Amino acid sequence: MPAEPPDLPKLPPIRESAEQALPMPEEGLQDEARAARENRRETRRRAPREKAPRDSKPRGHTPERRADDAAPRDRGGRRDEKDRRLSTAGHALVVSVLALLFGALLMAPGMHKASFNGQPGMKRDVSLALTGGLAGVSHALLLDRPRQAVQNAAGRGDDDRIDVAVVVPSSTVSPKPKPRPKPKATATATAKPTPKPPAKVAFTPQKKLRLWIAGDSLVITPGYSIVRAAGASPVIQSVGGVDGHVATGLTRPDVFNWFTHIRDEVKRLKPKVVVLNFGGNDDKSYMTGLPEGSSIGSFASPSWSAEYRRRVAGVMDTVNRAGGVVVWIGLPITRSEAQTQRFDTVNAIVQKEAKARPGKAIFVDTYTMFAGDKGGFTEYLENATGDTVKVRAGDGVHFDTEGGNLIAREVLKQLNELFDLTSWRNKKSA
Repeated sequence: MPAEPPDLPKLPPIRESAEQALPMPEEGLQDEARAARENRRETRRRAPREKAPRDSKPRGHTPERRADDAAPRDRGGRRDEKDRRLSTAGHALVVSVLALLFGALLMAPGMHKASFNGQPGMKRDVSLALTGGLAGVSHALLLDRPRQAVQNAAGRGDDDRIDVAVVVPSSTVSPKPKPRPKPKATATATAKPTPKPPAKVAFTPQKKLRLWIAGDSLVITPGYSIVRAAGASPVIQSVGGVDGHVATGLTRPDVFNWFTHIRDEVKRLKPKVVVLNFGGNDDKSYMTGLPEGSSIGSFASPSWSAEYRRRVAGVMDTVNRAGGVVVWIGLPITRSEAQTQRFDTVNAIVQKEAKARPGKAIFVDTYTMFAGDKGGFTEYLENATGDTVKVRAGDGVHFDTEGGNLIAREVLKQLNELFDLTSWRNKKSA
């Protein structure tokens, strides 16, 4: 019989833990290991069990992931690699339209006035209809309040107001009486003594001549020259600076209402002399602010000239009734012959109204002042010292600095003839 195999060493059970198979640690380590095992068991017991999601595919099957599934999808839009939601083109378009509509409502009053100030025609009519509706909605929703608040803070609260009222006082010029036939001279008739001219109003450093300058863009350069010249005189005081508004005039009070502005400023500043210049933008047929039920013809027609004369006379009378004297700078010769002819029409109206107010209105003729040797347009003239200087701007209409100085000297000359600006020196020396 074969010999029986030797007895093998007894191994621990397969399911027995590793701690039981290894040699037992020391007593302190045994307690620590036992506490750690108890903690792990307690953690597993308290942890909630998650249910595995059901899948129709057999267990053990791992679906292949496609390239377009790299980022999760959302029904409301796409997401990028960082799981950020991306807006669609439609969303961006809607947001842009809403932003434009909101901006239009905020700016509606200014847009409506700009449309009103446009040239007559179909484009202006359509723009007025659209912006008028926007302005009404903006006012109803109080969306025009922020714009108005900003304008009030900047001192331009009336910028969006459409004012076409031409408010002028009744003319102070009475019609000339018909001349009476002169009696025949007799031998016994004696010549009447010529009356002395009235004494000039005198001004001193303590009682200065207050001077205000206003008008369209043509008054700006000469206006600053006049201010500098007035600053060199101890008896002339410039008030209000140079109040020049580009692209304005007497035919378009909807753009800027000079009639109410002049009335308010002469009341506020109390000037003795008001230097004005208008007409550079008035050589057009279109006028606003016409009396209700009236109409005018084309530029320089009898009806146009009559209405423009009424407005020029109204401005002069407004200054005269406030105790001031008007010094009106006429329109100059320009590079364009057609424009020069239109300026002649305006100058003739203003000059006639100024002559009707002796001692209260002075017309400064810049047409001949800036004419060349042959009577035409020129950019260069000789100054008081005999040097040739540039007097006109490159556009052939406006004045250069030396041209403004030339006008300033003429204005001061007229003021010295009308007022007493030098006798205070004699009294001081005496």
